[in-house]
Amino acid sequence: MPSMKIRDIEPERDASAMAALIRDVNPTGIITAASWLHGHRTTPERSRARTWIAEVDGVLAGRSVSYLNFFGGTSGRIYVAVGSAYRGQGVGAALYESALEHVLALEPSELVTDFHETPEGVRFAQTRGFRETRAEQLSVLDPRTVSEHLRAEVRPLTEGDLRDAHRIDEATTRDIPMHEPINEIPYDEWEEWVLDEPLFTREGSFLAYADGEAAAVSLLTADLETGRASNWMLGTLTQFRGRGLGTAAKLATIQWAAANGITQMFTTNDETNAPMLAINRRLGYVPAGRRVEYERAI
Repeated sequence: MPSMKIRDIEPERDASAMAALIRDVNPTGIITAASWLHGHRTTPERSRARTWIAEVDGVLAGRSVSYLNFFGGTSGRIYVAVGSAYRGQGVGAALYESALEHVLALEPSELVTDFHETPEGVRFAQTRGFRETRAEQLSVLDPRTVSEHLRAEVRPLTEGDLRDAHRIDEATTRDIPMHEPINEIPYDEWEEWVLDEPLFTREGSFLAYADGEAAAVSLLTADLETGRASNWMLGTLTQFRGRGLGTAAKLATIQWAAANGITQMFTTNDETNAPMLAINRRLGYVPAGRRVEYERAI
């Protein structure tokens, strides 16, 4: 009978296996050992995050993490992921209990989780009292198939003001439907979290301008070894919307990706964001599943 052990994570030791696990449970995820390790290290201390690993016969089979929302609000976040080869063996249940005990001790107002939707994931969440509150459409594109031309002034972040990128990212992130509003994303944290991310590419991320003023930003993470990338963020300041500036920034990112060996680009958009979903369809993105958010009262 398999032997299971739950332990605290050892980041350096577990980074490669963690990246492989995330790619298993989230087929649209763009992650490497280095990028996972960076994300783990840059999680703010105020979140009081803690991560557990499940080993089955010495092999990493799953992980759970729980913490307090660190960009505003009072919710607790809890996540469980189990490798496809280890489901149905009680691994997820054991990991969940460890994470739940920790997050409840932090006295959150409610619990929130999100995950790549699968029947198993939905059953796991619903059995534990969670209900769906929001969903995002996952979409995929081969950037080599896009022929639409730019219609605005765009510059890569290597030539633009990084504080403009931060300002637009922070402002437009607040427009995304979320369980709790974002209070602030301090520049130093944004710089460390975004610009220092190993897969983030400044050359493939663009600002679009209107009359010389930065108006939209498109941020890209890319794994050139596998030819896969992710539209990390696309946003246009409110006063410049309806002029195609966000689309221009996104097209610049798509063209850079096509020229640099990317064959798959993934993006996520709230299911209620009809204008952005329509733009994606026009550019050739096709549905690739849903990422769902679930909530549970304390």
